[in-house]
Amino acid sequence: MSEGTDHEGWLRRPKTLLAVLVVARLVLETAGAAHTWTRYLSSTVALFLAAIYLGAVAPLRGVTRFTKLILPAVFLTVWTAGWVIFAILVSALLQLQGSHFASPDDYGNWPHLRQHILGHVGAIGIYSAVVVILMAVPFLLRRWPVAVGPAAVLGALVITRYWVEAMGADPARASAWSSTLAMLLCGFYLGGVGQCFGLKLGGQLLIPSILIGWAWRFWVFLAAVLSVVAPFYKTHFFDPSGGRVAVRLAESLGVGVLEGFVYGVVVWGIAVWISHTARRTALEV
Repeated sequence: MSEGTDHEGWLRRPKTLLAVLVVARLVLETAGAAHTWTRYLSSTVALFLAAIYLGAVAPLRGVTRFTKLILPAVFLTVWTAGWVIFAILVSALLQLQGSHFASPDDYGNWPHLRQHILGHVGAIGIYSAVVVILMAVPFLLRRWPVAVGPAAVLGALVITRYWVEAMGADPARASAWSSTLAMLLCGFYLGGVGQCFGLKLGGQLLIPSILIGWAWRFWVFLAAVLSVVAPFYKTHFFDPSGGRVAVRLAESLGVGVLEGFVYGVVVWGIAVWISHTARRTALEV
């Protein structure tokens, strides 16, 4: 680890969260908790959310270059996989019937258990790449600190909604995690705190607003790609059964760039209005 970078403090909380989550799910399922709700305690989703958090706070921990994200991303992915493999071994060796980590085929069947574990090991590279991408989005916004928080929150909302829909939640309830509404609320945030970041003029809020819009649409595009990679999860982000997947994804990306810009301008308008109102109120007081 490089000098000047507080990697231990940077990774401590995500590591603890992921370990506790895996152990808690194992204990709850062993105790008889229904899989219909323990599946929401997904270490994969937690890993992705942790990646966004780490990317957002990376500059505060002395990380100043993109390449410095790669090793922590791999480490955190290996850490998560290690705890999952631990849960698989415990479930298989003790033949814990309630646990989803190991199937009955793993009980006493070492070749099958080995293949199960190797499957998780083989996925480390793919998950590490995804984690790097998730970390990179808020990290690349570090030159516009006011945009980092909103971009991270929007990413968390998109991931959460994707997972809730993938778990079969009612669409009306899943829509409560709407990132579109959150995107518009970003205008109020930017206008309210912009001056704290030295953004006193309306024009200074334009670039952060558009960057947040593009970050939002990029999150949505990633959810669409994930819908293609994992078609067994049904979400509103993308339906691969419609065919022409590559073309439709490319169209989605292009439209997303335009939508991100348009929404960014709308957010900018809201931010300017809030900023002017806040300054005028402060002068009157």
